[in-house]
Amino acid sequence: MAFTVTMPQPANHIFHVAFRCEGLKGDMQDFKMPLWSPGYYGIIDYARNVSGFHVEDGAGRPLAWEKVTRNAWRVVTGSAPVVLLNYDVYGAISFAAQNFLGETRAYISPAGLFLHVAGQLRHPVTVAIQLPPGWTRIATGLDPAGRANTFSAPDFDVLYDSPILMGNQETLSFTVGGVPHRVAIENVAAEVDREKMLSDLKRMVEAATRLIGEIPYRRYTFLMMGTGNGGIEHANSASIAFSGKNLEDETGYRGWLSYVAHEYFHNFNVKRIRPIALGPFDYDMENLTKMLWVSEGLSVYYQDILMVRAGLWTRAQYLDRMTGSIARFENAPGHHYQSATESSLNAWGTGSGVGGDRNTSISYYDNGAMLGAMLDLKIRTESGNARSLDDVMRGLYRKYYVGRKRGFTDAEFREECESAAGAPLSEVFEYASTTRDVDYAKYFAYAGLELKVTKQEAPGAYLGINTHTQDGKLEITSVTAESPAQAAGLRARDEVLYVDGTKATPKALNDLLAAGKPGDRIKVQLSRDNAPQDVEVVLAANTKRGFAIRPIANPSALQSAILRDWMRVGQ
Repeated sequence: MAFTVTMPQPANHIFHVAFRCEGLKGDMQDFKMPLWSPGYYGIIDYARNVSGFHVEDGAGRPLAWEKVTRNAWRVVTGSAPVVLLNYDVYGAISFAAQNFLGETRAYISPAGLFLHVAGQLRHPVTVAIQLPPGWTRIATGLDPAGRANTFSAPDFDVLYDSPILMGNQETLSFTVGGVPHRVAIENVAAEVDREKMLSDLKRMVEAATRLIGEIPYRRYTFLMMGTGNGGIEHANSASIAFSGKNLEDETGYRGWLSYVAHEYFHNFNVKRIRPIALGPFDYDMENLTKMLWVSEGLSVYYQDILMVRAGLWTRAQYLDRMTGSIARFENAPGHHYQSATESSLNAWGTGSGVGGDRNTSISYYDNGAMLGAMLDLKIRTESGNARSLDDVMRGLYRKYYVGRKRGFTDAEFREECESAAGAPLSEVFEYASTTRDVDYAKYFAYAGLELKVTKQEAPGAYLGINTHTQDGKLEITSVTAESPAQAAGLRARDEVLYVDGTKATPKALNDLLAAGKPGDRIKVQLSRDNAPQDVEVVLAANTKRGFAIRPIANPSALQSAILRDWMRVGQ
């Protein structure tokens, strides 16, 4: 199976693809294009960009075909020894999960360009690329195939997980543990210090690989695309879109490094340490999991911890980032209505979890990072600082990726965490699966840190319930102490039917509170133990909270040891 990609008129945004298959058996074959790309949790109708589809045998005779689903073409191959497909793909969106072709550069998101034979994802495949005149560079994590501009993949899963950047981008490199790391980078000003950039990237990679204990790839490629937004991780590379201006000042550069660290750490957490739902993939439908708060959120947690351990951030900068995440989470109404596990499960409806309404939903990125810190600190405390979340990640890597060659279940992840702690971790996992209020101060105290909270009045009104939606029903999961809801007698497990005569949904309730003011009276119709009740609630003032973390005056020996080992600068 071999592809040839040409770009005869780049300004038209059209890739031409020739797909040659030899030795197919049977009278008919279905050729399919994925509905989504590895690393992006959202359906993309790639097939709508395909045109000019035609098929012939090795002698040039046309073969009959028809499109049987939105992403499948059925070809009457008649056991022809050679089948050659030709088709065009339109690519005009500059994004890491989409194909793009312009006059000076091109990017291939393989799931949206290459078809596969149904049932033969495990077949080896090659890709040959013919560059337009004047273009000189191809960057990808794929292995060279021994011919110019030709690459190979052991199967289609690897191919679909290996984007390709083309044009005249700058190419840099460094080595860690004898393994080459290539950096293809666009649109970065000449005055940006390349040596510092490579040194910092190397320190970040060294910190990450030191944490896990090995380098699991033969080569790695950073595709630094200086246009657009968003990044996607892959097993042998990362596609990272950014503004080149970000590298020209200290704050932007530091944020860029953290962003790169996130995508890089994914080559461990997601590509190898992964929920069982995330591979092998079904490219025809959503691959749902409740564990994206682990796959994405813990990667956010580690991206910033790695910056500290690599000596690229200070502890204070890390704690500032964490308090910012807490404030963003706590001051958005969505945390009253959606848990981290629910947010994970709903990711496919919001484009990898980044398109949701923060008034009625949460980000499993921010929330997962906070939960990661809490897990780490709790494990360190319960084990007397003998074990940590690092041990959990290493254990998952060795037991499931290396040993059992599969992902882990939700229960197996929890079991690994509790085994490291030597104690139950019920509270943290309850925080992940419910909307109950989080006692952050308790967890930061494990490292001898004090969490200070300030409050100021904010628009809207305050009720004091956390809810979740199940089968279209809005159920109270917890009631905040000394809140208007508690004063009115609302309880956990009450089903909220109507608020002021409007059917209760997260949006309806949030809209009511956003428009309200202290002292307003609202009527809440409940179902409690299958019996209806009407309750009047007097709303209170809404507040916006600020958070700051500082060391306590006299930490214990254990607290001091945990803080030292948790954020061991430069080690």
